Amino acid sequence: MDKYGNFIYDKSFSDLGVFHKNYAIAKDKNGWCHIDRQGNELYKTRYTMVEPFYNGYAVVDTLNNRKQIINEIGTVILEI
Repeated sequence: MDKYGNFIYDKSFSDLGVFHKNYAIAKDKNGWCHIDRQGNELYKTRYTMVEPFYNGYAVVDTLNNRKQIINEIGTVILEI
């Protein structure tokens, strides 16, 4: 929603974080991901947990309990 209470896009999520540097974390029926200001997913993979991007990278927990670091297009940079 914008500051006047109008919907910005017609997509819905079961949970949504605040936008930080043009991205937010969002949860749909399949799990968590990152979205842009139009509500578009940045990548197809879903996670059990995602952190906001910092310096272009985010820590995520996979659906099979692995911890990874991904970039803004969803490429796995490191698996911990």
